[in-house]
Amino acid sequence: MRAFFRRFCNKKQVLAILIAVIMLGSLVAFVIPSKDSVAEDKYPIMGPSNVSVGQLMNYYNSVTTYPLYYAWAGTDAPTLDSFCQMYIDECNAEGVRVEVAFCQAMNETSYLRYTGRVPIEAKNFAGIGAVDSDPGAWAAFGSVREGIRAHVQHLKAYASTDNLNNWCVDPRFNLVSRGCAPYIEDLSGKWASSPTYGNDIRYNYMSKLGTFNGFTTMYQGVEYNAVYDPNYYLNSYADLRAAFANDGYALVAHFVNCGMNEGRQACPWFNVQTYKNNYLDLRNAFGTDLRSYYIHFVNCGAREGRSGLYSTGDNGKVTCFNGVNYSSVYDYDYYTSHNPDVKAAFGNDDVATLRHFVDCGMNEGRQANSNFNIWGYKNRYLDLRRAFGNNLSQYYRHYVSCGRAEGRDASYTDRVFNGEHEFFGIDFSLVYDFNYYQEKNPDIRAAFNNDDVATFCHFLLCGMREGRQASAGFNIHTYANNYPDLFAAFFLDLPAYYLHYINCGFREGRIAV
Repeated sequence: MRAFFRRFCNKKQVLAILIAVIMLGSLVAFVIPSKDSVAEDKYPIMGPSNVSVGQLMNYYNSVTTYPLYYAWAGTDAPTLDSFCQMYIDECNAEGVRVEVAFCQAMNETSYLRYTGRVPIEAKNFAGIGAVDSDPGAWAAFGSVREGIRAHVQHLKAYASTDNLNNWCVDPRFNLVSRGCAPYIEDLSGKWASSPTYGNDIRYNYMSKLGTFNGFTTMYQGVEYNAVYDPNYYLNSYADLRAAFANDGYALVAHFVNCGMNEGRQACPWFNVQTYKNNYLDLRNAFGTDLRSYYIHFVNCGAREGRSGLYSTGDNGKVTCFNGVNYSSVYDYDYYTSHNPDVKAAFGNDDVATLRHFVDCGMNEGRQANSNFNIWGYKNRYLDLRRAFGNNLSQYYRHYVSCGRAEGRDASYTDRVFNGEHEFFGIDFSLVYDFNYYQEKNPDIRAAFNNDDVATFCHFLLCGMREGRQASAGFNIHTYANNYPDLFAAFFLDLPAYYLHYINCGFREGRIAV
């Protein structure tokens, strides 16, 4: 009953009612609220707070927009959410109620528009030092956080006698009569000369803040309402309801940092898989990076009239991955029709199929385009075999970046052109030809197939010692029999005959066949 009267009546009204009741002979006794009970209706500056970043943001955005100065000037609070988070952090550090400090800052700075004497560059959010007797005086701080910390510490000086938990940055902390204003109403006539200063903050600012919930669609200065509805997102996923039911800012942070990458739908009008499937240019640009599709719709897609909800049909298949266009070596239809295991694994997902080709198919030497055969390309060009060896993916990449423009032939052939024939600067082509060596030595063909490097190594390490013929222009037995001086010099050192012909014999006109 007393609470009822305190809420709706002042002291004089309570006294009048009490006298009237007595005059009527009532037996009910009413007690005039004591000084302590009146204090219970005041709002303490110190204490816990459950105000969220989202709630502060929604309240602020209902009045104005966050000043661009804080981003342009390179401050430590370039976005509204970072500013609000700083107030929560600093208030929690000193035990000051967030709603009190934040709303007081809005009152002092006219919602950061700084219409009074203190300039925005001062990063002074509480008018610290701006006394009526000296209009040109005010405190300035080096960062937004320092300015917020000074404000919170100044409030604590008025409201409490407890020590500070952080290093003191408030230049007027020791000038305050500690604990002189434990309630926001007590700031009237003390923090400011106005007799209604505290009540103005409570009823014109804090009461308005209390009408906003913590759900927000803005995160780190970016508005995500084109792809995000907090109520839809929260109600669609039980794990989110369990984790973020009471924290709207943490909810939007989860969506931006996790939900996008997971492909979660966060509003009825945008589905990332539909958006991805609808537009070939986006799949070519972003591949499987789902987050980029959300960001594109926020920044461009919605404005361009693109649909993130309804399918627009088949728009072609992707050929670009990580900025590289593989169309000269890859065709989706050819790849899936000639590789049924790939089709079975990825179905109609052209992005995943292309990624398989780039990550696996090229290393496995799979053909993905009728105009490019990896084995034919490798067999035709000694310079590529010397550069890439058996690193098959490099042949695809070379053709994409250079080979096609150079007019190189990438059609199939099982014949190796210009097989490897040099070793440490020595050209063995006078005594060695890859194709001749394999044709005359089927055991070597069976062992090394089209590997010209391995075949040449066999010739160097074994073939010469065995006296094998590796060229139509050189037969070791004929060469040794034709020249007694060589036989006398080398006798059974067969490799020496090959090397002599390369270094001297051919130039001397000696006959080796």
